[in-house]
Amino acid sequence: MSVRERIWRDEAHWYVRSLPKCLVINNRGCSQALQRVLSDFGLEHSFAQAAARVREHYGFAINKSAVASQSHKHARAIRALQDARKPVGALPAHGAKSITAEADGTMIPTVTCQRTAKGGRKRLVEYREVRLCAARCKGSATAHYEAGLRGVEQTGNLLGQAARAGGWGLDSHLHGVGDGAEWIRDQFQRLFGGQGRYLIDFFHLCEYLAEASQSCNPDKPALWMRTQKKRLKSGHANKVIQTLEAHLEHESIPDELAPVRRAHRYMRNRPGNFFYDQAIAENLEIGSGLIESGHRHVLQARLKIPGAAWSIDSADAFAQARAFRANGQWDSYWKRNRAA
Repeated sequence: MSVRERIWRDEAHWYVRSLPKCLVINNRGCSQALQRVLSDFGLEHSFAQAAARVREHYGFAINKSAVASQSHKHARAIRALQDARKPVGALPAHGAKSITAEADGTMIPTVTCQRTAKGGRKRLVEYREVRLCAARCKGSATAHYEAGLRGVEQTGNLLGQAARAGGWGLDSHLHGVGDGAEWIRDQFQRLFGGQGRYLIDFFHLCEYLAEASQSCNPDKPALWMRTQKKRLKSGHANKVIQTLEAHLEHESIPDELAPVRRAHRYMRNRPGNFFYDQAIAENLEIGSGLIESGHRHVLQARLKIPGAAWSIDSADAFAQARAFRANGQWDSYWKRNRAA
């Protein structure tokens, strides 16, 4: 649509533009409705793809730089809202009976610019870990997510925010599942203490055991694996450790060629984190599917698209904004903007 505009002049101004004033629009500006459209598409697709979708759905062309500008603007505004929240304080006396809380990281490419000795600029690409936290009340299909390029303790605080949104109260039991990374276990213990127990992801442990099976029973590795899985699920992790001990490689063999030693060390260093029998009896997860699926649809679907490379600030803002959207808070953000 095109509109012919008459521009006026008075004693004080060379240009008096009545039409934009009546329509409440600015030259080269975006209405709030258009800002929502652009940032909606820009948070889900590459900026070029987002511009193409605007043309497909709304019938007008817009530059991808406009999509990028609005997407970054609102991602940072959402991050500011999230960062302004108060830390988790006093808990209610009664909360959800059981909450699964998980955290993990995924590597994304980030770009920084460094000045050279000749005064030029060098583009450096390195991988950084963006971290995601998730919490879900037992029996619920809805999870609450928190994300960002944050340090270990900050990520632990995000896990607390996720658990609080999931119904964490003084009488709640927190069930943690993860791959055994020390920072996750430490933060889980710091946050939940005696209210929670941390379980090593069953399928991650089985990867270690599968590598060891060829050395422990080269003739029937599949049978050996089935036996160890049954032992783990029946509460006999100690028997699995003893079986591995009987087949430990000689000390002269390097670690990369000693799968039994690696599996044995992995289990020995994580005592008390293999209570699969209790988790199964209580109908709790023994795998970290909650956080793995969250990584795919909350973070990786946008931050790891082919060819994408992010500044640290943008990656952090987009991670938070996508977690915010996954929590169903997108509409409330725009209602708040309209009210403002």
